[in-house]
Amino acid sequence: MAYKLLIFIALLVTHFDALSQDHNGKPNILLVLLDDVGFMDFGAYGSDTATPNIDKLGHSGTMLTRYYTTPSCGPSRASLMTGQSPHQVGIAALREMLNDEMRSLPAYQMTWRDDQKTIASRLKEAGYQTFVSGKWGIGNIGSNLPNRFGFDRSWVLDATGSSNYQAKSYLPHYKEVKWYQDGERTTLPEDFYSSKSIVDKMMHYVGEADPDRPFFGYLSFQAVHMPVQVSPEFIEKYNGVFDQGWEVMRQKRLERAIQLGLVPASTRLSEGAYNRRPWDQLSTDEKAYWSRVMQVNAGMMESADYHLGRLIDYLDSSGRLDNTIIVVTSDNGPEFNTIGKTSKPAVRSFEKFWMAIEGWDVTYENLGQPGSLAAIGHEWASVSAAPFHLFKFNSSEGGTRVPLVISGPGIKQQGFVESRSQVADIAPTLLDLANVEFNLDEFYGRSLKPILSGESQRVYGENDSFVFEFVGSAALYRGDMKITRTPEPHGDGAWHLYDISADPGETTNIASEHPELFQSMIEEYHSYANEVGIYELAPGENARKQLVVNALKGTFKNYWYLFVAIFLAISLFIFGAFYVIKKILKNTSRRS
Repeated sequence: MAYKLLIFIALLVTHFDALSQDHNGKPNILLVLLDDVGFMDFGAYGSDTATPNIDKLGHSGTMLTRYYTTPSCGPSRASLMTGQSPHQVGIAALREMLNDEMRSLPAYQMTWRDDQKTIASRLKEAGYQTFVSGKWGIGNIGSNLPNRFGFDRSWVLDATGSSNYQAKSYLPHYKEVKWYQDGERTTLPEDFYSSKSIVDKMMHYVGEADPDRPFFGYLSFQAVHMPVQVSPEFIEKYNGVFDQGWEVMRQKRLERAIQLGLVPASTRLSEGAYNRRPWDQLSTDEKAYWSRVMQVNAGMMESADYHLGRLIDYLDSSGRLDNTIIVVTSDNGPEFNTIGKTSKPAVRSFEKFWMAIEGWDVTYENLGQPGSLAAIGHEWASVSAAPFHLFKFNSSEGGTRVPLVISGPGIKQQGFVESRSQVADIAPTLLDLANVEFNLDEFYGRSLKPILSGESQRVYGENDSFVFEFVGSAALYRGDMKITRTPEPHGDGAWHLYDISADPGETTNIASEHPELFQSMIEEYHSYANEVGIYELAPGENARKQLVVNALKGTFKNYWYLFVAIFLAISLFIFGAFYVIKKILKNTSRRS
């Protein structure tokens, strides 16, 4: 009898514990954002990279294949947090790419008002505990920190990127990068590695949380933003995997995407970047170098997945996992820029000068290690973005179309779902899944709950539109149609029209076949641009040029003393040479 009583008590305790974890119908939410991950970079989406933890989430829930984000990190993160378009909340670009005129416009203010609502502040009002760990990078550094906008606890890098082993800038604009804890500057642990430490901090916050209240955790990895860095054991797993080169592997990704049903069989690859290099024209050493860089990139992605797995296991062991919705996605398409490697000669010389000052290198022997500033370059970025056109900073499919995995309570197990969606949808979707009342009119996005629950196949109809714009690169989606404009050097700066349902590779401009539709979509774009205050670049201007100009300004500001020393040294050399020559001429004159 006593034995049966103990069993009854145990079952009763388990029952009430389960009720307490239910939080009165409010699930825990874990939003996981990876950096610069291309459309097929998760294993479940056909990658060569192992991501078993993300894949498991995808196979148990829903994986969207027409999810769009902005072409760059800061605007995407602003939209992700607010449910607004980046222009509506003043984060329409990266501060590193602004000119003086842009800084004066509301869409490019880069600093939020105190009353700016975020997904965290809205969930906090509904009783959620709110945490963020990892890269923040929204607007002016130190101005929009998460503790001001609804996060109870925060440990964040407020920059576009950094070394993964220390607080060190990867850009010549800055001498340092800044980490903040709960709004105050902080230092990093001695054993810091970004993916590990970001997960450690989130586990700490969740461990301190009240188990009787739901939590919202925003886990924002640095992986796989440049510099690509990871410990050797992850790199060596991919020995030989990328030796076939970028043309072969891009073609294989297209074939895999068609086989998985991610894109239609009619999909064709675009020509790719204007300055792409044929793999078979590289030297043996160059092939070894670029294969190794992609190994590091893959290893870094697998490492992030591994550490995410630690957090998932922790949620499971603490009884929280069954009542936790997990979202995994990327902020934009893959990075194509490199520093000190593929830039034009004059810019590359400047980059190498700065790298020498700061102790960065891009040598083969050090790839992936603390001092390496390696990046995959535009050819491998085209593979990461395959089967789509171009990559980050472009409003092409390769710059904006990324994976989106959602699983947990209320999410139907339905594999791949082709439903048009966008980054501004995430905030209202999470509020809807959390059973929190909200006014949809306050958002640029829409709730995806009907799709995720299997109740509906779409939330955007054939006549519904949304817009992306980033420093001259722009796109407007309406149904299956898309107009897009890509500035030089990757495009011609003119508007093109594509049927994304049949041609997601953006290979055939059909504007001449549908002149009325084309004009209607252009007019709709200009109406949006006027409404939100988009700055139109002058002919010949582009984001890359402004980035270089601002980098030169930042470098001179940060290292003015070196420039003064170099100027004095050159002046002394010229003066000395002039003095010596004058003396020689004078002596020669005397002898004659």
